[in-house]
Formats: sequence, C-alpha cells, structure tokens
Amino acid sequence: MSGSGAEPGLHRKLVWLTFFRLVTVTVLLGGTALVGWQVGGEAGGYLAPLYGVVGATYAGSLVFAVALRRNTGLVAVAYVQIALDVAIATAVGALTGGVESVFVFMFSLAVVNGAILLYRRGAMAAAGMALLGYLVMLAATWRPGAVPVVTVFAHGTAFLVTAALASYLAEMLRSAGERLAEREGDLEAITALHESIVQSLTSGLVTVDRAERVTFLNAAAEQVTGIPMERALGQPVREVLPFQAGTGRDEIEWVNARGERLTLGYTMFPLVGRGGTGIGSAAIFQDLTRLRTMEQAFQRSERLADLGRVAAGLAHELRNPLASMAGSVELLRAQAAPDGDERRLLDIVLREASRLDELVTEFLRFARPAPLRPGSVELSGLLDDALRVFAHDPAAVGLLVARSLDPAPAACDPDQIRQVVWNLLRNAAQALGDGRGARIEVSCGVEDGGAWFAVGDDGPGIPAAELERIFLPFHTTKERGTGLGLAVVQRIVDAHGGRVEVRSTPGEGARFTVHLPGPAGVAQTG
Repeated sequence: MSGSGAEPGLHRKLVWLTFFRLVTVTVLLGGTALVGWQVGGEAGGYLAPLYGVVGATYAGSLVFAVALRRNTGLVAVAYVQIALDVAIATAVGALTGGVESVFVFMFSLAVVNGAILLYRRGAMAAAGMALLGYLVMLAATWRPGAVPVVTVFAHGTAFLVTAALASYLAEMLRSAGERLAEREGDLEAITALHESIVQSLTSGLVTVDRAERVTFLNAAAEQVTGIPMERALGQPVREVLPFQAGTGRDEIEWVNARGERLTLGYTMFPLVGRGGTGIGSAAIFQDLTRLRTMEQAFQRSERLADLGRVAAGLAHELRNPLASMAGSVELLRAQAAPDGDERRLLDIVLREASRLDELVTEFLRFARPAPLRPGSVELSGLLDDALRVFAHDPAAVGLLVARSLDPAPAACDPDQIRQVVWNLLRNAAQALGDGRGARIEVSCGVEDGGAWFAVGDDGPGIPAAELERIFLPFHTTKERGTGLGLAVVQRIVDAHGGRVEVRSTPGEGARFTVHLPGPAGVAQTG
C-alpha cells in the first residue's frame, strides 16, 4: 500500500491497465493504418486526428509509467487514468461517427477499468466521466435529426448499468480477496505454529509417504541420525533409520551416520488424510542410550552393594585366621630352621598367604570404599606422579610409556583417582606381559563439563565377548589376576559421578578412558 492510502495491489493493477491501454491503442493504430492504406488519400482528413489520439495515448502512458515508478499518490494516478480512458473514448468516438461509432463501447471499458482500480467509487466516478464524455462527443458531432433519442438513452443506461454491475462484482472480488488474505494469514500462522512445535520437540520425528520414502525430519531427528533433512528427503526410510513397519513401542540398537552406537526407542503410527485415506506413516523416537547406561550402572551398583555388605564381614573373618597362620609359619621357619623341601614348602605357604592377604585387601577396598574427599585436582600432575612411581615397578620393566598430558582440572578425590590410575596401568602392563618394547600411552585433557584421562596399550586387545564382563568382580582372563582391579576402577569412578569407556580391537590393543566432573561438578562426600 502506498502512502496515499491506496488499496493493496493498486500499483500492480495500474501497471497492467497501462499495458492493456498500450495494447488497445496499438491495435487501433494498426487498424487505422490498414484503413488508410485501403482508402488512400481520401481518408487523410479524418485518419490524421486518430494518429494524434494514438500518439497522445503513448505520451500519456509514458508519463504514467514514470509516475508509477515513484509508487506514491496512486489514488490520484488512478483517477487520472480513468479520465484518460474516457478522453480517449470521447476522441475516438467523435472521430469515427459520434453516437453511431462502433467505438462507443470504449466508454463502458473505462467504467469497468474504474471498478477494477477503485471498486465502487471508481465505477461511479468512471460512469459520471463517461456520461460527460458522451455528451461532449454528442455535442461535437450534433446534426439536427441525426441522433435518435432512444440511442442516447440506451447508451447512457448502458453506462450506468455497467457501473452498477462492475462495482458489485468488484466489491465481491475485494471481499473475497480480503477473506482469502485473512485465511492465508491464518494458514501461515498455523503453519508457523506447527513448524515451531515440531522443531521444538526433544524427540525425533520422521514422516514417510506410502512408498516409505522420507518426507520430513525435525531438528531432533537430524541431531540423532547425523543426517540433514535436505539429504534425507526422498530416501528410503531404512537408509535413514532402521525402523520396523507396524505400530507400537519398540527399541533397537543402531549406529548412526557419525558412527555412534545408540539405543533408540520408537513408536510408529499411520498418517491418515481426509476421508480416512492413508497417506504414509510417522515415527517418534528418543535416544535412550544414556538412560539404558544409567540403568545398567544402577543395577550394577545395587548388585555390588549387596555383595559388598555380605563379603566385607566374610573378608574380616578370613583375614584374622590368615594373619595367625602366616605368623605361625614364620615362627616355625625361624625356630626349626628347616632346609631342602621343607623350607620350600614353608616359603610356598608364606607366599600364597601373602597373595591371599593382598586379595582380601583388594576385595575390602572394592566392597567398602573409603568416603570421597573431593577437591580440585590437576589430572596432568596426578598422572605424572603416578607414572614416576610406575616406572620403578617390576611390571613396567621393558615397556615404553608415552604421555600426552594437557592441563585438565577435575573435581575428585586424589587418593582414590590415583588408585584408579594405578589399577589401569597395572592392567595394561599385565595385558602386555613381558613383551619388550610394548607401548603404553597415557593422556588427559578437558571436555565440555569436565575432564578426562586415558590409559591405552598396543597389546592383544579384549575379545568382544569379554567387553561386557571386564568390570565384573572376580572376572579375569589373566593367570594370576584377582579380577578386582577393573571392578574397583568402576566403583570409584561411579562414586565420583563419572564414567569409564573402553575401546578395544582384537590384535590392536585397548584404551580405557575415564570421564570426571569439572571442578564445580562434585560437592558430595560419602
């Protein structure tokens, strides 16, 4: 709408009317030239003025085109255009026979144009101008007795009827246009609301057509799948998400486009159009990976807590007679001074008693962990200290230890995390055996919301069947392992609110990564 209060779309209608006028006068010019060529010099007296009318129309249209470029005062421009149409009709009619001219219909065209431009007021104004122009034409061509009164009356009535009918139709058209614009506005608002709701869903949403090709993915679905909607559109749904056809709730294990292994819970349902016709189907799904991991960790903690309560008392009962037996054997060896086979047997008893005591100590550490005393700890310094001590351990002889220690502040109990590091280093060394030149790599760094450290080796790796059981108490594949080292690691890290990840490929080694909260992430004790 222009600043002059014009109706919406008036500029476009004025442009089209100018174009239509140019086409009309061009046809008139062509017809005039054809008549002049056929009649010859005899027609020059009345054809020359027609050429003048055509030229004036072209000039006026040029002026209107310049005015329309400014896009202001459009209502005034519309009235001037209506007046121009009436003037053209008057001039052409006067030059071609007056009231008997075949071009009298141009007055009606001017009325229709007025209705198109300005609706009822434009039609009424155009009708008034047409009557005035008709009277001017009549006066210019008046000859006594040459004009029947009925003809004049018929033409005037036609102008008024045309104005009434055109204004009615124009008003109906405007009303329909306003209703349509209102409906379009409502549709746009509903569409925007629908899109906002769908895109704001935290659950993924995918829709497919009857050919099971993807027609829509929301933002959450793009995040889970790792596939943008532009690339997924038109693709078979099984190439985007491996959902099974049907209805109801189900879960699947799946690897997305980024290589992440996820647990997805989904519900599929049919999409029905108007009339109950099926138009496809849709699925709402959620990433349940963290939830299932938390459930497994909770169940494991519950089992370990029950086991710990029973085993702690049993361990104490074992430790006391074990200490008495070891002391008695030490006294017997000192007093009796045995030699040969007897001494070797006593040494075996003492060695196995020591090993059993170490097992009981490790088990007590697992079953009844010390209360947490968390603080802000720099993991790079803690790891560096642990590696210095580990370098003098017999298990580290012949091993190459590489380190990549970036600053990594974490909230943890330094003593218990030092135990975690030590257990992971000993586990890696045992996995490498006595292989000279084998490699252990230790690294640390920060991540969103916390810090991490990792211990990796290039040993034989962990078989896939063993990965789910390596943190179970007393589960070991080593000849002299207690099966409690990694269980203690898991228990301590869980108590800190962290998590342990293990990646291993048979024949290429294993890597244990411990994720811990940042300095503000742990405030509890106990």
